[in-house]
Amino acid sequence: MINEYSNSENYPKKISESEDDRFSRSGASACTFGKFITFEGGEGCGKSTQSKMLYEHLNAKNVKVLLTREVGGTLEAERIRDILLHSQLLSMTEVMLVMAARFEHLNKLIIPALKQGTWVICDRFVDSTAAYQGKNGDIGIDKIFAMHREIIGGLLPDLTFFIDLTPEIALARAKNRGDNNKFENKELEFHESVHKGFVEVSEKFKERVIKVKAEGLTEVEIHANILRHLDL
Repeated sequence: MINEYSNSENYPKKISESEDDRFSRSGASACTFGKFITFEGGEGCGKSTQSKMLYEHLNAKNVKVLLTREVGGTLEAERIRDILLHSQLLSMTEVMLVMAARFEHLNKLIIPALKQGTWVICDRFVDSTAAYQGKNGDIGIDKIFAMHREIIGGLLPDLTFFIDLTPEIALARAKNRGDNNKFENKELEFHESVHKGFVEVSEKFKERVIKVKAEGLTEVEIHANILRHLDL
C-alpha cells in the first residue's frame, strides 16, 4: 500500500525492546507487529529510490507493506511539510514543526499499521531531524533524541539504512532535479554538516543503523546490498 498523502515515490531489523523506545503493546502479542524500516541520508543520496525499491520487493513477495515519508504522511503533516520546506524558520521552530507532524504521522498511520502486522517503510524519520536541525543549529543531536522521547514517546525504527554518498555528488544530483526546496538550495558546507550528522547518528546507534555505501554503485547494486541485511 502506498500512502496516499506521500505524493512522491512510495516508500520497512527489529524495534528496540527498550520500553523507552516502544509504543504501548497492551492487548497485542509482540509477534503480530510489523517491521519499521527507515531510510536516511542527505539530499540526492538516493534514499527515496531505495525506499521504493524495497517496497516493491516486499510487495512482490506478498508482504503487507506501507510506504510513507517524513515530513509528511498524513494530510496535516503534508501541510506542515510545505511550510517547513519553503519558509525561513529558526532551528527550534523547524524542530517543533517536525515533531508535530511526526506525532500526527505516528499516531494516525505508522503505529496503527504496525499493530496490524504491516511492515512500514519510511523515507526519513528522527535521524534526519538530528542531522538537519540538531547538527546544524544550536540544539544538538542529543537534545533532538531527548525531545523525541519526551514528545513522541521514543519509538525508533527496527532498522535504518543510511545511504552514504559524498555530499558533493549527492547535492549535484539534487540540484539537477530542479524545483529545489530551501534545504537543497543551501551551500555545500551545510550539506557536509548534515552528512557528518548522519555519520554521528550511525555511530551512536550501531545496532540499528546500517551504513550503505552508495558511491560508484548502481541503484540495483545498492538495493542488493540492502536486501542482504533483511531476513526475507
